[in-house]
Amino acid sequence: MGLIRRIGKPTKETRTLTWIIYFLLVTGGITMVYPFLVMISGSFKSEVDLRDYDAIPAYFHSDTALYRKYVESRYNESVRYYNINARQEVFSFKAVVPPKDVSLQKVADWREFLGAGTLPPGWTMLAHSFAIGNRMYPEYARKYRGWIVKNCGGELVTFHRKYGGLVNSWLNVSFPLQYPADRSFKLGTSPLALAQVEFKSVQPARDQVPLSLDGQYTREYLIVKYGKDIAAYNRAHGTKYGGYQEIYLPSRVPAGGRERNDWLDFVRNEINVQFLKVDPPARGAFAEFLSSRYEGKIALLNREYGAKYGDFSQVPFPRNLLTMGAQVVDWELFTRAAAPEMLSITGPEMGWRAFLKRKYAGKLGDLNRAHAASYASFERVPMPTVEAEWSDMKDRSGALRREFAGRNYRHVMEFLFLHGRGMWNTFWFCLLSVAAALIINPIAAYAMSRFNLPSTYKILLFLLATMAFPPMVTAIPNFLLLKELGLLNTFSALILPGIVSGFSIFLLKGFFDSLPRSVYEAAQIDGAGEWTMFWQLTMYLSKPILAVIALGAFTGAFGAFMFAFIVCQDERMWTLMVWLYQLQQFSHQSVTFAALLLASIPTFLAFVLCQKFIMEGIVIPTEK
Repeated sequence: MGLIRRIGKPTKETRTLTWIIYFLLVTGGITMVYPFLVMISGSFKSEVDLRDYDAIPAYFHSDTALYRKYVESRYNESVRYYNINARQEVFSFKAVVPPKDVSLQKVADWREFLGAGTLPPGWTMLAHSFAIGNRMYPEYARKYRGWIVKNCGGELVTFHRKYGGLVNSWLNVSFPLQYPADRSFKLGTSPLALAQVEFKSVQPARDQVPLSLDGQYTREYLIVKYGKDIAAYNRAHGTKYGGYQEIYLPSRVPAGGRERNDWLDFVRNEINVQFLKVDPPARGAFAEFLSSRYEGKIALLNREYGAKYGDFSQVPFPRNLLTMGAQVVDWELFTRAAAPEMLSITGPEMGWRAFLKRKYAGKLGDLNRAHAASYASFERVPMPTVEAEWSDMKDRSGALRREFAGRNYRHVMEFLFLHGRGMWNTFWFCLLSVAAALIINPIAAYAMSRFNLPSTYKILLFLLATMAFPPMVTAIPNFLLLKELGLLNTFSALILPGIVSGFSIFLLKGFFDSLPRSVYEAAQIDGAGEWTMFWQLTMYLSKPILAVIALGAFTGAFGAFMFAFIVCQDERMWTLMVWLYQLQQFSHQSVTFAALLLASIPTFLAFVLCQKFIMEGIVIPTEK
């Protein structure tokens, strides 16, 4: 007797029971679907939003979430670089807050300044080009690799010869993380280093991140020296700053006091020498320094510099201060000994302030009205980093959402197509496995079904007994046998161990037994042989069960990992799942989610294709 009566008006208890059943069914469905949706959502994410367990990524509909993701990618996942440039103190990109008020004229002036192309390549960091520790591939990391591949005609041998790099895959070609404001930063002189400079120089100005020397001074020097509490700095200097954001790096050495000592210590030991200038009157002191360093022998200097100077007074100030060499080493030592009044600082902030002074004819009031600001002087105008990045994000929100949503999938696809022959190997492995399963197993099952062979059921019992042993138990004997036969690292090693399935033969025999014998008798009267009856009658009428066998063979071959890796350890024979496992070892979790989803598509399509035949085997006999 059923729980719910079919006849009569439903009682209150019946309706309550019905709603409880529906509630349990819906709850059960949610507990199954929600984790899957979270995994799908996770495949579109990165470190900043990976732990937001939402079914739809927040940046799809929220500008604030998109902004956080944008600055994470723009600063190559480095919170340190973001704090320096934005002059903020956040511990994670999740704590980044969009600006409240944005002056459109300020942003327009900033874009005009950047568009003028006056910033040297060493004054900027290329955005969206690196991912610290997560092995994700942002936009310019992929473009750089594509640019290198194109320059080498797609040949790794050409890359090795042209750039001197030793890599075994294009996926190992990546743009390095560069922050040229660091004192230790130097460019190499190899062809690959020069190619990186060339690539960076041709990228749009909006994706070149100008380096903040003010931020470098306060965050990397003053906060380290005096602590995060501005009160300690104020006590030491007799000032009343409300925060480190109010402190700016003077372009010239201060008159005196601790501020002068801080400035000199910073420019002589902390800042990259490309931002340090020495006045022309110091040429004589520079010549004396070189003479003392090289014991008065100009020949020694010429040998180090590869030059032909007649005396030390002819040696000019070096122009290239980013490439490691004897000239740069000498220059760094000289700047530490030069008179403080001969030193000055140049950089993006100084260029920005000079640009504004020219544009507004030195009228601070006009500048304040245009920017809706209250600058105390042109020397205290900060770079509008946060406002400009927010405006850029708003202007490109659609393109950024598409980029962030698709980059994990692009990385997986590039990995699979550029790494070995995984796709090709998997295609042939699945094709041959399905073909073998649909030929060998049906023939064996047909023989036992059509002919009353002696001990048929004992044979079936033996075949079913093979299912009692898990694949892990038989892996070692199979490996040793294949090794003795010399079949390792071949398709035979992948296919032969699973070419016959006892369970498949059992299923097929049962289905063949259900086919009407009158069909075979009619075929024999018409003169059909066994081979004709097998192919044209049995196989045709058995499409539902054959679809089940084919689906099982396909999923088994497509999802093979451990045994496929054991018998084919040569990378040229690795299948898709082996490569995906390798990908997971050094990729971000979001990339892993994307890889799993892409890997599930072929099996889903195979099930959809086989479902028609499987359902026909269930529905049609019932209808008859």
